[in-house]
Amino acid sequence: MARIASSADAVAVFSILLSSLFLCVAFFRLWRLRRAPAVVISGFQGHSKTVLSILFTISSLGRLIALESSTLNELNLHIASRTLELAAASVLCVLSWLKHRRSIRPSDTIIIYLVACLIRDCFELPSSIRGQSDWLMQDPILAQLVLETSLLATETLQKDLIKKSSNEDVSSEEKSSILGRTFFWWINPILYEGYHNVLLGYDLPSIDAKLLSKPTRAAALLAWEQRLRPENAMTLPRVLLKCLIRPFLFAIPPRLFLTLFRYSQPVIIRQAITFVTTDQLRNQTWTGPSLVMAAVVVYIGLAISTTAYQHKLNKLRMMVRAALVGLIHDKTMNSYAEAISEGKVLTLANTDVDNLDTIGEMVHETWGQVLEVIIGIGMLAWQVGWFSLVPIFIIFLCSRVSQYVARNLRSRSGSWNEATQSRISMTSSAISAIKNIKMLGLQGAISARIEELRRNELHKANSVRWMMTAYNASANANGMFAPVLTLVLYAISAKMRGSGLDTATAFTTIAILTMVTHPANMVMTIIPKVIASFASFERIQNFLLEPSRQDYRIDISNSKAVTESGSSESGFDTILPPALTIEGLCAGESRLALEDVHLTVRQGSIVVLSGATASGKSILAQSILSEIPSIGMIAVSSKRIGYCSQIPWLPNGSIQQIITDFHDDSVADFTWYKTVLDACCLMKDIDALPDGDETLVGSRGINLSGGQRQRLALARAIFARTEILILDDPFSALDGRTESQIVENLFGNEGLFRKLGTTVLFISNSAQYFYLADEVIVLENGRIKEHGKWNELAIRDPEILKIITSEDGEPKRSVTGGSDPLSQQQRSYEDVTIDLKRKTGDSTLYGYYIKAAGLGNSVFVIACTAIYSFFITFPQYWVKMWTGAESSNDWFFIGGYIFLNFVAYVVTNMHAWATNLRMAPHSGLILHFKLLHTIIRAPLQYFSMTDNGSIINRFSQDLQLVDRQLASVLSSVFVQTFKLLVQVILLFVSQKLLTFTLPICFIFVYAVQKVYLRTSRQLRLLELESRSLVFIDLLETVDGLTTIRAFEGQSKAEFGHLHRLDESQKPFYLLLCLQCWLKIVLDLLVAAVAVGVIAIAVILRNTTSGGQVGVALNIVLIANTTLLKLVQYWTSLEISLGAIARIKNLEDEVFPEDQPFETSVPPETWPSSGAVEFRGVTAAYNTENTVLEDVSLRIEPGQKVVICGRTGSGKSSLLLTLLRLLDTKSGSIIVDGVNIGLVPRSVIRERCFVTVPQEPLLFNEESLRFNVDPTETLSNDTIIEVLSKVYLWQHFSSNLDEDELGDDNASTHLILDRTLTSLPPLSVGQRQLLALARALLQVYVVNTSGAKPIILLDEATSSLDSSTEKVILDIINEELASKGHTVIMVAHRVGAAVSHLREGVDAVVWMKDGRIEKVGDANDIVNLIEQTVTPEEGSTSGL
Repeated sequence: MARIASSADAVAVFSILLSSLFLCVAFFRLWRLRRAPAVVISGFQGHSKTVLSILFTISSLGRLIALESSTLNELNLHIASRTLELAAASVLCVLSWLKHRRSIRPSDTIIIYLVACLIRDCFELPSSIRGQSDWLMQDPILAQLVLETSLLATETLQKDLIKKSSNEDVSSEEKSSILGRTFFWWINPILYEGYHNVLLGYDLPSIDAKLLSKPTRAAALLAWEQRLRPENAMTLPRVLLKCLIRPFLFAIPPRLFLTLFRYSQPVIIRQAITFVTTDQLRNQTWTGPSLVMAAVVVYIGLAISTTAYQHKLNKLRMMVRAALVGLIHDKTMNSYAEAISEGKVLTLANTDVDNLDTIGEMVHETWGQVLEVIIGIGMLAWQVGWFSLVPIFIIFLCSRVSQYVARNLRSRSGSWNEATQSRISMTSSAISAIKNIKMLGLQGAISARIEELRRNELHKANSVRWMMTAYNASANANGMFAPVLTLVLYAISAKMRGSGLDTATAFTTIAILTMVTHPANMVMTIIPKVIASFASFERIQNFLLEPSRQDYRIDISNSKAVTESGSSESGFDTILPPALTIEGLCAGESRLALEDVHLTVRQGSIVVLSGATASGKSILAQSILSEIPSIGMIAVSSKRIGYCSQIPWLPNGSIQQIITDFHDDSVADFTWYKTVLDACCLMKDIDALPDGDETLVGSRGINLSGGQRQRLALARAIFARTEILILDDPFSALDGRTESQIVENLFGNEGLFRKLGTTVLFISNSAQYFYLADEVIVLENGRIKEHGKWNELAIRDPEILKIITSEDGEPKRSVTGGSDPLSQQQRSYEDVTIDLKRKTGDSTLYGYYIKAAGLGNSVFVIACTAIYSFFITFPQYWVKMWTGAESSNDWFFIGGYIFLNFVAYVVTNMHAWATNLRMAPHSGLILHFKLLHTIIRAPLQYFSMTDNGSIINRFSQDLQLVDRQLASVLSSVFVQTFKLLVQVILLFVSQKLLTFTLPICFIFVYAVQKVYLRTSRQLRLLELESRSLVFIDLLETVDGLTTIRAFEGQSKAEFGHLHRLDESQKPFYLLLCLQCWLKIVLDLLVAAVAVGVIAIAVILRNTTSGGQVGVALNIVLIANTTLLKLVQYWTSLEISLGAIARIKNLEDEVFPEDQPFETSVPPETWPSSGAVEFRGVTAAYNTENTVLEDVSLRIEPGQKVVICGRTGSGKSSLLLTLLRLLDTKSGSIIVDGVNIGLVPRSVIRERCFVTVPQEPLLFNEESLRFNVDPTETLSNDTIIEVLSKVYLWQHFSSNLDEDELGDDNASTHLILDRTLTSLPPLSVGQRQLLALARALLQVYVVNTSGAKPIILLDEATSSLDSSTEKVILDIINEELASKGHTVIMVAHRVGAAVSHLREGVDAVVWMKDGRIEKVGDANDIVNLIEQTVTPEEGSTSGL
C-alpha cells in the first residue's frame, strides 16, 4: 500500500505541475486570440469539440467530488491536484472554442496537454484499481480517459470549414496539428494520390508560407546590402547566416535531444545485460517494467528527434536555396548585359547552389558530432579507463589526412566547377544556335569541342575524387581500427590481470566505440566538405561583387544643362520640350567609341539615326538605355523606354502574352491590342493559325520566321505606349511591301506615332524613309557628323550620300523560317507524356546505368560490397563467441577479430576506388556522349517543339547528378542493403523468438516502400522537370536583360522568377518531407524491435544470455543507422535515377534526322563542278504545311543565282531543302549527278555546301581561331590571310605592336588564341564579316580534297548597311563566284545583289507561294517586282 500511495502522490505532483503550466500558457494564448478575426466556421467539428470539452470539465468535477470518500494519504495534495485539473478543463473549454474559430491550425497547447493527461491517467489507473475495491464507482477515471482520447482525436483533425479568404495558399502542413506535423500525417493525402494516380504539378499542395522565395530573397538582399566592408571569404556565409538565423537556430534543440537519446542507448544496453546476467534483483536500480519503459522512451524519442531535426534542416535547406538563387537573380538583373553569360549564371544557380544548400546541415552536424565525440569519450573512460585514449590517438592521426584534404580540396573543387561552367556555356550556345550549326555542317566540330570540354571537366573531377578516396581510407581506418585496438588492448590488459573480457563491458564498449568513431568520422568528412563548399561561396560572392549596372540618367525636369546645341532650327522643336538630352557623351571601346556627343530630341519627334557600320549607332542606343558605362549627361523624360533591338528578344510564351508583357495596366485594352496588330500587319498571320494569338512562339521565337519575330517585338514595343521608343533597325527582316505598309501605319502623318505623340529614335540606313523624320542624325566614327531634316542635309552636304547609300525599295527579305511552322505548339514540361513508369519505376534504368558504368566495374563494386558487408558485421557475433568461450582461447579470438576488421578495411578501400575512379568517370563520359549525340543529331523539328532551357537542364542538372551522386549513391545502396541483410540474420540468430516477427516486419517494410516509392518517384520527376522552368527563366532573363530593363519590367521579371522558383521548390520540399515520413516510420519499426528485444530479455531472463542481449541490442543500434542510411541513399538514388530516366527516354524517343537509306557516300572530289537540279521537288514541315510545291530548276556549274520573292514565298525553304534540314515529300535534288536524298546529311553540309546564314554563328567564350576554324587544323598564316581579306585583321591587331604578335607559325598565337570577349568588340556588320571568313576557310579546306563546294547565302546581308553589304558581295564575287563556285543566294536587297550578276551567265529566280514564278535575268525580275508590288495589297506573312 505504501508503494501505491507513493506512486499516487507522484502522479498528483505531476498533475499539479502540468495543470499549472497549462493554465499559464492557456491564458497567454487567450490574450493573443482576444482580437483575432474568425477564420473558421464552427460546423460539426467545432460543435463536437465544445460538447466533449464540456463533458471533460464535468468529468474533472466528478473526480474532484469523488475525493470526499477517498482514503489516500496526503489528501490535500490530491485535492489541489484535482482542483487545478478542473480549472484547466474549464479554461480548456474556452480556449478550444476560441482557438477553433480564430486559428487555422489546431491548438498545439491543448493537444500537448491532453497527451500528457493521457500518460498521467494511464500511470494513475493501476493505482486506482489496486487501491480501491469499488474504484469504478468511486473514481470515473475510465470516463476521463475516454473523453481525453475523444477530445484529442477531434483536436488533432484539420479544420475543414476554413473561410475562403483565409484558406488561400495555406499549406496542409500549416493546417496540421502538432502530432500531424511530428509524425507527418499531413502528407498522407499526397501518398494516397501518388499511389493511385499520376501526380502532376497542379496536384501538389502549397508549401509553408515561411518557405516562399519572396521573403527569403528580400531578407538575403537586405543582409547583403548591410554586409561589412571590406569583404572577405566569410562575407557571403555571414550574410546567409544573418538572414536565416532563426531557422538556423531552430535546428539546435532537436539536435541536442537527438544526442541525448543516442547516448542513452549504451546505458540501456548495459542495464539490460546486467539485468539478464545478475541473479539478485533486489539490489538492481532498474526493474523489468522500468527497463522496458525506458527503452520505449529512448527509442521513440530517438525516432521523433531524428525526424524533427531533419525536418528543420530541410526547411533551412529550402531557404538557403531560395536566398542564394535570389541573390544570383537580383545580381543578374542589375548587371550589364555584356558582362553576363548564360553558362555562368546557370552554373552558379545550379551546381554551386546545390553544393551549398546543405551547408546548414554540415555546420549543425559538425558541432553535434564533436559534442557526441566528447560525450562518448567520457562514457568510454567510465567503461575501460585509460584505454579510452586509444581512439583519441587514432582520431588525431586520421585528422592529419583530413587537414591535408581540406587544404587542397577547395581549389580543386573550384577548378571542377569552372570546367563545368565552360562546358555548359558552350553547350548552351550550341543549342541556342542549333539551326545555324546544322546549316554550316558544324555538328561534328561542335560536338568534338564539347566532348573535349567534358573530358577536361572529368579530369578536374578525378583530382577531387582521388582526394576523397584517400580521405575515405583514412576515415575508414578510424572507424574500423579504433574499436578493434581499444577492445583488444583492454582484453589483453584484462587477461594480464587474470580476468577475462566480460559480456557487459565488451558490448557496452563496442556500442560506445561505435558512437564515438561514427561522429568522429562524420566530423572529418564534413569539415573538408565545408571547406570545399567555400569554393562555391567564393564563386557566388565574386559574381555578386562584380560591377553593377549604374543608371546615371536623370529626369529631364531636373536637368539644368539642356541647351539648344543639339536641336534643329525648325519651329517644331522650339515649341515642344525635350524628351532626351545628351551632353558630352563618351562611351564604348576602341573603334566603336562615342566621343563628345551632344543631342537633343524633342517630345513627339521622330528622329532617324544613321551611319555606316561601326559608326556607333547601337552604342548610342545602349547609352540612352544606360546599358553600357558612359561619361557625360543623359536626361530623359521617362526611364521607361520602349525598345526593339536588332535581334528581337522573345521569351517563350504565346503571341498575346509577349505583346502585352510590358503593358502598365493589369487588364489589357483589347481595342488597342487589335490596333497594334493591324499596324504591325500581324492579323493575317494570327488568323491563319489554329490557336490564333495563343500559339506558342518557342525558345527565342524559333517557331516564327525572321519577319514575324521582328514584327512581334515591334508590336510589343508599341503596345506598351511608352513616351520614348528606340527602334534599332526593326525592318531588316521584312520584305519591301510589308515594310512599306508598317512604316506608313506607324510613321505616316496619320500613323500611330504621330497620334500618340511618341518620341521615336529610329536607327536605320534605309534612306527611302528619311523624309518622314523630323530630324536625321548621321554618325561617323563615333561622332555626330550631320543632323537636321533630310532634304536640308542632302542640299547642305551632298557627300552624305556616300555615308548612307539609298536603297531600291524592292522586297528586302524573305523568311528565315528553317523551323517548324508557328502552328506547331511547343512541348512544355506540363505536356510530358503521362506514363505509368512515373509511378511504378523502370527497372531497366539500373541495367542502362550499369552498362554505361562498365559491366566489369559494376561487378567488381558489387563483389566488394558483399564481402565488406559480411566482414564488417560478423565481428559482433565473433565477440559473442569470444565472451562465451574459455579464456584459454583469447589469443585466437583476438587474432580473428583483428583479421576480420582488416579484411573489411582493405575491401572497402577497393570499393571506394572502383566507385569514384572507375564507375563515376566512365558513366559520366558515356552518358554525356549519348546525350550530346542524341541532341546534336535530332531533327530541327525537335528543337521547335522543346524549350532550350529544358534541353540545357539535361546537360546541367541531370549530368551533375550523374557526376556527383549516382555512382557513390548506387554503391552505398548496395553496401547498406548487404549490411542490413547480414545484421538482420545475426539479430534473429541472437534472439530466435524475434524470428516470429520477421514476416510481419517484411510485410510492413514492403508495404511502406511500395507506397513511398510510387509517390517519391513522381515527386522526383516533377522536381527535375519543374527546375527546368527556373533555368528557362534564367536563360531568358540573361538573353533579354536590355529589353526588360528598357521597359522597366524588372518587377514583373522578378515576380515571374519567384513564381517559377516556388513551383520548383514545391515538389522538392514535399520529397524531403516524404523522406522524413519514411524515416520516422522505419525508426518506429526499429524502436518496436529494440523494445521487443528488451521485453523478451526481461520476460525470459533465465533463458537468455548476456551475449545474446548484447549482440541483439548492438545490432539494433547499428541497424538503425544502417536503415536510415539505406533510406537516405535510396532516396538519393531515386532522384539520381530520374536523370538516367530522362537521358534514356530521350535516346529512345528522339530519332536522329539521318535516315537508314542515306548511305551513299560520293567520292571526295564531289561536287566537282557545282551543277544543281531540282526535279519536281515538294517539301513540307508536316503533312499540313507544304512550303515548296513541284519546284523544278536547273543551276549550271559556276552560275550565280539570286532567289527573291515576298515573305512566305519559300526562298529560305529552298535552301533548307538543299541542306536536308527540310525533307522532301516527292521529287529529287541532283548535285553533279548525285541524288543528295541518298547521301548522309553530314557529307552534304560539310562538303557539298558552304553556308553563310543571316545571323552569324559566333562563340564569345571560344578563341578567334575556333570561331573561324572549328577544326583548328589550319595554319596561322592561312587564317590571318583570310581575316585580312575580310578587313578584320587590322581591327583585331590594332591595339598591338608587331613585336607583340610573335611568330605567326607558332602553335599558339597572341590574337588567334584569345577569346572573342577579350578582343575588340565587333559590330553587327563585322560579325557577319567574321562569319564570311569562316565560310572562306571552309571552302579552302574542301578545295584541298579536289571538291568545289556550292555557296549558299541565306539573307547574309539583311541586317547590314549598304556599304557593308557591298563589301561582302564584292568578297563573294572575287573569292568565290569568279573562281567557278556556284553561288545561290537569297537576296536582302535585289538591287545590290543583281549589280554583281554577270549578264547572260547568272540568273534571278522569283518565287511565289512555294513555286518558282519566273527565272530570268535581272531586268526581267525587276519588272516583275514592279508589277507585283501594289499599294492596295495587304501584307501576308508565313513560313
